[in-house]
Formats: sequence, C-alpha cells, structure tokens
Amino acid sequence: MAAALPPLNALTHLGLQLAAAVEIELRGNLSFLEVYRAIGDARLLQEIERVAPGACDFSAYPPGSAACAALHESLRRAAAAVEGNERRRLGLISSGIHLALALVLEAIQQCYWLAPRVDVRAVPAA
Repeated sequence: MAAALPPLNALTHLGLQLAAAVEIELRGNLSFLEVYRAIGDARLLQEIERVAPGACDFSAYPPGSAACAALHESLRRAAAAVEGNERRRLGLISSGIHLALALVLEAIQQCYWLAPRVDVRAVPAA
C-alpha cells in the first residue's frame, strides 16, 4: 500500500509558512544535505523551527502525526526528482530554506497530494 499523501491545502499552508521563514533573519540556514536528511527522517519542520524560531506555525503537523508523515512523504517524492540537480531544475545553489520551499512547489506541481472528495450529487445540475 502506498504511503499517505497530504491534502493540497496542507502543502500550500507549508509553502506560506516557509515564505514567512525566508522573510526573517535566520539563525543560520540549512544545507541541501540537511534538508534531504530531515525529510528522510520526517524532521524537516523541526529543523526549520531550529533555524527560524517562531517564524512558522507548524502546530497542525505535530511530530509523529499522520499529517506530518503525509507532508514528509510528499516532500520525499519531490526531493527524489530533484536531488543532485537543484541548480538545473530549481535554480538554487545553497539555501536549504529556499530548497524546502521549492520542494513544496514541486510537490504541488507533480500532484503529490490528495484531491478533495466532492459529492457530485450535492452539485446542482446545470
């Protein structure tokens, strides 16, 4: 059975939180290797909190939760497509925070998320 993926709004929420982290002055940054390792260990959100304390609200994705695991699965799939080719594929050379944001966008673009279920019987006929 395939690993669970997050809903689209979870990925967009993460992207908005990462954009806030980019805006503030960081206490250092993450390397690409640190980002990939953190994704593999399902700890990316904690690592971002470490370098940008208070900049992001990840309370909807507690460590070890199904929501957190789904986000990391989506990012893991996106990372597999770009690792080693960050400059060519994403135009990035060193910033791990920017890489994390780009991976969110890649996950959205590649549809590594669950589409909402819509009850078509509730939609009025045209």
